[in-house]
Amino acid sequence: MRCYVVTPENCVVDKDVKFVVAPLTDGEYAIAQDHAPVIGRIGAGELRITNLDGSVEHWFIKGGFIEVLNDDISILTNVAIAAYDLNLLQSQKRLEDALAVQAYSDEDINQKEVDVAVARAMLRLAQKANERLA
Repeated sequence: MRCYVVTPENCVVDKDVKFVVAPLTDGEYAIAQDHAPVIGRIGAGELRITNLDGSVEHWFIKGGFIEVLNDDISILTNVAIAAYDLNLLQSQKRLEDALAVQAYSDEDINQKEVDVAVARAMLRLAQKANERLA
């Protein structure tokens, strides 16, 4: 099974894999060999890629689409950051900044909720990556 993760800037993953778990807008979605064709909307959160040797890569992704077809997994996303590249302090600051925003209109409140959810997802993954390195 082949996995591709593509951002507007470049292709960050192009490899054979054993298993993938992607964050869709309505929850995590697991994909294994011979999965049925599917298209879905990517949310914000952790992408887990299990390599053929059993090692697992962790990525933060946000927005976009996933397509599974003929054992090809194509993830087109706005943001893809390897977990080990996430900075814990910057992620904490991002959440603090998102929580501090004053929102009064419905549109601003909705945007604040999205920004807080994204910041929390990024912080969780940065914390996990930091624990793995310790």
